[in-house]
Amino acid sequence: MQSEDCLTLNIWRRGKGKNLPVMVFIHGGGFSVGGSIESTYNGTNFAAKNDVVLVTINYRLNVFGFMNFASIDSAFADTGYLGIKDQIAALQWIKENISEFGGNPDNVTIFGQSAGSTSVMLLTITPAAKNLFQKAIPQSGHLGLYNTPEESAKVAQIFMEISGAKTIGELMKKSSAELINIYEKVSPGGLVEKPNEYLPTCDGKFLPKNPFKALKDGAARGIKLLTGNVADEWCFWLQFDENFFKTYRANNENFSPIISKYKLQTTEEIYRAWLENRRDTEENFADFATQIDWRVGQELAAEYQSKFDDVYCYLFTERVNDKFRACHDSDLPYVFNISDEFSPNQNLVRAIQAAWTNFAATGNPNNEFIPHWEKYSAKNRQTMELNSKNCVCQKDLNTQNLNSLRYVYEN
Repeated sequence: MQSEDCLTLNIWRRGKGKNLPVMVFIHGGGFSVGGSIESTYNGTNFAAKNDVVLVTINYRLNVFGFMNFASIDSAFADTGYLGIKDQIAALQWIKENISEFGGNPDNVTIFGQSAGSTSVMLLTITPAAKNLFQKAIPQSGHLGLYNTPEESAKVAQIFMEISGAKTIGELMKKSSAELINIYEKVSPGGLVEKPNEYLPTCDGKFLPKNPFKALKDGAARGIKLLTGNVADEWCFWLQFDENFFKTYRANNENFSPIISKYKLQTTEEIYRAWLENRRDTEENFADFATQIDWRVGQELAAEYQSKFDDVYCYLFTERVNDKFRACHDSDLPYVFNISDEFSPNQNLVRAIQAAWTNFAATGNPNNEFIPHWEKYSAKNRQTMELNSKNCVCQKDLNTQNLNSLRYVYEN
């Protein structure tokens, strides 16, 4: 997040193989923090066990990559999604150069987690990214996680007011350090308090104005999908706020771009209808929050894309502990087989890495470490539950929640 001088990538592979599948990872961090340098994304262990070329990329973040200055100066109309353009530039470089590293430029899979997952989904429907990849693995992030031009313009206006600059020209005279200082004043709580401020701006010019509609209409036709969630996404935020779900309930528009865009009912009305005859408990509200913001959106995307190409769905249920459960980010140590805090269960690592790399190679995640993984469709909603005790493919694992809450996305 320190400057615009960040457009680099890292490449790993084992041996001297040629024409290998290429896997391109896009990191998360709410489009405002993070980078491929983080130890979580170190590809050494992944590449050592799999016959693929692994690439991790960087892209501009926060004020440098996703601050929408279009309403202040029309010459800067693309500033709300410069980071997505960076990702496309990386994919173009990979297509032109990856054969020099043993990769097949015509067999590229993009995958990412959180903001990286939303990036992956946006790339599937963005015309400028066409033919740069053939398969996608979005992990915990879907097409509902974006800002409208009006939403992102508000943040840009606050930024200009705090900066003291009257024009973009004046603003550009400031150093990177000064811009970061202003950014920290605009967003002092960062992802902890307002994780939505720097989501990509979907303006209908470069990124489709309604991403879910674009997907439903076939914008990602020809792209195979392997997608899913961890079971308890929002529990990740408990490390910052012991009473997170109470905070969320009182200020949900700060956290949920899904709820903030839906104007026909209040959050409480949506929640009460979803509860039906169940009790109003913190446990149930936590489940509701994860469903409406994460799992329903991910599965709805799977349903839409299954009309046009093969789709496989998963749910990661391996718990960190009883407090954080299977929270946001908890799947990453099993994908990359690396963690600063614990030793990932190697049986689960093998199952996930084999699924991800087989999908990258062939478009099918089935492998010797898991039971048969059936394709997902609206008529046969199959989801592979991934954990160290018993991976199992189940039908209608989340169909009740999907049917109960999909109207919030579709209206």
